[in-house]
Amino acid sequence: MIYFDNAATTKVSEIVLNTYLDAVKNDFANPSSIHYLGMQLTNKINHSRDNILKYLHLNSDYEVIFTSSATEANNLSIIGYCLANKNRGNVIVTTHIEHASVLETFKYLEKEHGFIVRYLDIDESGNFNAEQVNQTIDNKTILVALTPINNEVGLYVDVELIKSKVSQFPKCVLHLDCSQTLGKYQFNYNLGDLITISSHKIHGLKSISCLIKKKKIRLNPILVGGGQENNLRSSTLDAPLIFSFDVATKEIMANFKENYAKVILIFKYLVEKLKEIPGVKLHLFKKQTVYILNFSIDKKASVVVEALSNKEIYVSSTSACSSKKEAPSYVIYSLTNSEKEAKNSIRLSFSSENTIEECEIFLNELKNILNTLRS
Repeated sequence: MIYFDNAATTKVSEIVLNTYLDAVKNDFANPSSIHYLGMQLTNKINHSRDNILKYLHLNSDYEVIFTSSATEANNLSIIGYCLANKNRGNVIVTTHIEHASVLETFKYLEKEHGFIVRYLDIDESGNFNAEQVNQTIDNKTILVALTPINNEVGLYVDVELIKSKVSQFPKCVLHLDCSQTLGKYQFNYNLGDLITISSHKIHGLKSISCLIKKKKIRLNPILVGGGQENNLRSSTLDAPLIFSFDVATKEIMANFKENYAKVILIFKYLVEKLKEIPGVKLHLFKKQTVYILNFSIDKKASVVVEALSNKEIYVSSTSACSSKKEAPSYVIYSLTNSEKEAKNSIRLSFSSENTIEECEIFLNELKNILNTLRS
C-alpha cells in the first residue's frame, strides 16, 4: 500500500495510540465529577491545555477549548464570535479558497443573521492586493478568517499582511484554521486571535481538535448543556482523546526538522519527475508546504484516482470533505481561472513515512494509466 493522502488524515502513531489506550483503561472517570477521580482528571486535562499552548509558543493570554473536530472549532470560533459581537459591526471577511467548514459557516451567517460577507482575492503567489485589503477590511469588519496553508494545494497565504491590517481595528479579530499548518510549516501562531488545530492531521486520533483563543475574546456557545469548557462547549470531555492529542502535538512539533528533511526529498523528486510526464500541469507556489503537491492532468482525475486505488495507491482529487461530490476544485479554479484544471486536479499529500521507492512505483503506475486512457 502507498498512502499519499495525509492531508485527509494521517496514520496514528504508536506513542499516541498507546497513550490513548492506557488512558481508556485508567482515566475513565468523568472530569465533571466532583469526587477525587474527576478532579484529578480535570487537573490532568488542564495540564494538557498548558502543554498545547507551550508547544505552539503561545502564552497565558490564550486558552484551549477542546472540540470534536476542526469543523466544530471553526464553527464555534466564527459563529460564536460573530453572534457575540454583532453590535460591534456586521462585516466579515474571508477568501474563496477556504475549507468548506469556513466558507459554509460564512454563508450561514450571511443568510440567517444578515452579516455582510466580503472576499479577498489571492494570486498564485499567495499574495493579496494591498489596495483591495484596504477597501475590504474597515471599521465595520469584526472578523477575518484565513487558512495559512491551503488544504488542497499547500499554498501559504500572506497572513502577516492581513494581521497588520486587522490590528488597526480593535473590534476586529483574525481566525486562523491551522489544521494543515501544524507540523507542515514554520509558523508564528501568535498571529492568530482564534486558532484551530486538529489531531488526526498530525498522526493523532480522530474526534478531537481544539479552538485556541485569546482569553479576552467573547464567544457565544453553539452547544449548550452542562456548561463545560467555561460554558463555551457543553459535552463531557474525553480525557483519553485529549491526552493523546497532547502527545500528538508534542511529537509533531518536536520532530518538525527531522520530518521536513525527509518530506522535502519526496516533494522535490516528484516535482522533477512529474514535469516530465506529458499532460501534467503542476500547481507550484513561491511559498508552500512540501507536504502537499497538487497537479492537473489532461484526463478525468476521478478515473485516474480510482485506477490508482485499484493498485493500492491512495491519492485524492480534492479536499476529502468535497471529494465525493464530483465537483471541480473551487480552490484550483479560484487560483487559475481554468475549469479544465479545476475538474482534473490530483492532490498528493505526504508524511515522513513515505519513501522515494513509493514515489517511483506511483510514477510508473500513473504513466501506465495515462497511456491506457490515451490509447
